[in-house]
Amino acid sequence: MLNVKNQQKIQLSNQEYQNYSKQIVLENIGIQGQKRLKNAKVLIIGAGGLGCPVMIYLAVSGIGNIGIIDADKIETSNLNRQILYNKNDVKNFKVISAEKKIKIINSNCIIIKHQYRLNTENSLEILSHYDIVIDATDNFKTRYIIDKICYQLHKIYIYGAVDQFEGQIAIFNYKNGVRYKNLYTPELLLENNNCNRHGIMGIATGYTGTLQAIETIKIVLGLNKKCKNFLLVYNIIKIKNEKRKIYLKRNKNNKINKLDLSNIIFESQLNTIKSNFIIIDLRKNFDFNRKHVKKSINIPIKKFQLNETIKFIEYFKKTNYLIIYCNTLERSLIASRFLNNTGILHYILHPIQ
Repeated sequence: MLNVKNQQKIQLSNQEYQNYSKQIVLENIGIQGQKRLKNAKVLIIGAGGLGCPVMIYLAVSGIGNIGIIDADKIETSNLNRQILYNKNDVKNFKVISAEKKIKIINSNCIIIKHQYRLNTENSLEILSHYDIVIDATDNFKTRYIIDKICYQLHKIYIYGAVDQFEGQIAIFNYKNGVRYKNLYTPELLLENNNCNRHGIMGIATGYTGTLQAIETIKIVLGLNKKCKNFLLVYNIIKIKNEKRKIYLKRNKNNKINKLDLSNIIFESQLNTIKSNFIIIDLRKNFDFNRKHVKKSINIPIKKFQLNETIKFIEYFKKTNYLIIYCNTLERSLIASRFLNNTGILHYILHPIQ
């Protein structure tokens, strides 16, 4: 947790008073809050689409210690969303360019560069030096490492992920709260999957990274935590930009209910189902029309909350087993949570390779 003793020794310079004058006058921040920000040690794992807006807003807010871990070099294709960089940075290491840009934003910020990938060998030592860990990665293998080490070290884990126009964030391991593995259990075998396969808009990563930075600042300042024990899911191109909350509840023994893996089936099992069944394909119309499993109908996931969709599903479930499918298991799990909340029994068809 945050080191309160060190905070008492923190002093703000005259320049910092000027830089953060508009923040210091806020009731929820003040001088002590600004000192808390300067005293905080935050690790950002991944200096890409999510990591860039996180770094910018933490640095400009006055966070005093930022660690950056990334082994990649900047590519031209990164520039649409990795807003710290420009064409002159291409082929440079991200952590090197990021440090230079952050120092321009906040010269008092101490930057610790980790120019390598997080793994099982180095994770314990690295994470032990920070108060809060921000997940700005794009793969499940690294997230399971973050989850495990944050739990061992009692570190707060701020999760974010983006796919196309959809994003999600959550706070894990906060005050005995839920963990990442409670959302996507290791048994789902997601480690070899990558979350950034289908294209992405820079504004989507910018929005998600900004939300991660907001939650970080709220924790540092001790403000109300609104993302504890649920996953916040949203789509930036919906007309109303509606946000959905998927709660992870505790059972009677005060243990967090994990996802029910018993309802996940594989394609080979479809032929063994003797009763009638219908498959709801959650992908976009274009992907569905190109190729789909037999006995499938197309209901894109963005239409899942519509009352007409629920009435349609309830009608078909009377005479058919309901199976949902998407080419990404994480999206199927989101739809599954929604169906569970409405009391609709169903199966999940594991993504077909």
